[in-house]
Amino acid sequence: MAGIVLFGILLVHSNTEYLQGDVVYEQVKSALRHESTEINKSAESADVTASKMSAKMDFAPLKKINDGVVGWILAEGSVIDYPIVLGEDNEYYLSHLFNHEENKLGSIFMDYRNNGNFSDKNTIIYGHNMKNGSMFSSLTKYKDQSYYDSFPTMVLYTPNGDFIIEFFAGIIVDGNYEFLRFKFTNDMDFQDYINELKEKSTFESNTIVKSDDRIVTLCTCSYEFNNARYALYGKLTPISLEPKGDQVQ
Repeated sequence: MAGIVLFGILLVHSNTEYLQGDVVYEQVKSALRHESTEINKSAESADVTASKMSAKMDFAPLKKINDGVVGWILAEGSVIDYPIVLGEDNEYYLSHLFNHEENKLGSIFMDYRNNGNFSDKNTIIYGHNMKNGSMFSSLTKYKDQSYYDSFPTMVLYTPNGDFIIEFFAGIIVDGNYEFLRFKFTNDMDFQDYINELKEKSTFESNTIVKSDDRIVTLCTCSYEFNNARYALYGKLTPISLEPKGDQVQ
């Protein structure tokens, strides 16, 4: 009986954290002033999207909540609609919400070793795979070709310019080993890396990544084996016609 009571308490606490986390992120979203955008989910029509889309994400309200905000990621067909934050390490935001409250949902956060303006060759972004489907849970759906075919892109807003993320590979990796790369010796090294990812990918993509492109890696937990991770890789394609400030090109 004591075990049943303890399980019940833990379950209530878990559900309460989910609820509190969801409420906080809804409040964060309400702090924004979105103007209508037109997002085309076809990776092949990125140029058309660029000519039609005019993103007006105001980061000022977000910075009042957390001055470490570096972007906002939006995915059609999923709950991914979150701010991205950069911390001093890769531990804090595993257990803290965007408003710094302690909560198991954590935040969507950039690897602390990256520059905060997405100027790196590869920018790493982490998020939990939560049982209620929140945060980065839907990333693992890219293990199926049909899901990639339906949702081959996401949208990334930043204070300095906005991007379409065109996915080109997704792989299951062992989190016990360093599987992420930030630096490349030359263009050939980078291109070899891209080719290797495509060969191991859980889906096939026609997205072409050139040596002068920048990529992002979205990473979450997976459950094929102990400490498994699913990493989803995408090319950054600028969609803001006019730079906001000192846009990185």
